[in-house]
Amino acid sequence: MPGISGYRRVEDFTRLTATEIRVLEAVAEGLTNEEGAKTLSMQKGTYGGHLTNISNKLPVSGRAAQVHTAYLNGQLDRPKTADAPADFSEEDLRLWHLVATTTAKEIAQRLHVSTQIARGKIRDLMKRAGARNEAHLVKLGHAYQVLGVEVAAR
Repeated sequence: MPGISGYRRVEDFTRLTATEIRVLEAVAEGLTNEEGAKTLSMQKGTYGGHLTNISNKLPVSGRAAQVHTAYLNGQLDRPKTADAPADFSEEDLRLWHLVATTTAKEIAQRLHVSTQIARGKIRDLMKRAGARNEAHLVKLGHAYQVLGVEVAAR
């Protein structure tokens, strides 16, 4: 769809394997590669291989966008609804949507700020949302119901 970096129709995606889904769930939890591999009882290299396969099957830029795309196309089960820990401004919600669909460099361009400032804004949003990293921020965005199918329509 226009306006979303790397977005493709659901039919265009190759289905993830059960193991790849478990790896992407670990990514959505905000786990590092080492933590994810340990949690899933696999070698770090094997875990990394699955991440590569996921990137080939969900060719959007970055893990946050991969998590978001997998929620939208039904390959990951949506997280349970949760109450947000804070009120978020329209600017926060716009940033959240950008994190879910594009890269920090593109976010900086769209916000007309430096990449360093964009990354600072993202870190601040992650802190207020309780996210470990950008992929976890996307999961929380779905849980807090600030991300969803409507993002694809923007």
